[in-house]
Amino acid sequence: MTEPQLEALAQDVEDALRANTTEPTSQQVGVAVLERLQALDEVAYLRFASVYKGFEDLGDFQREVGLMNKTTEPKRRP
Repeated sequence: MTEPQLEALAQDVEDALRANTTEPTSQQVGVAVLERLQALDEVAYLRFASVYKGFEDLGDFQREVGLMNKTTEPKRRP
């Protein structure tokens, strides 16, 4: 991720949170960052998610990647 991308992400998170509340919780901030990172950079998302969600072993990473694949790949039609 480039610095301009990070700055844009931070500004987008801030704008979205300000539009919804005057004092966002850390959970709201974390979820907002996760949502935007997943759309922008899957590796950065996984790194952030591993800390934010407290991954403890390889299985946690595998589950998250599985969830990412379910939400990002379109269903194939026969």
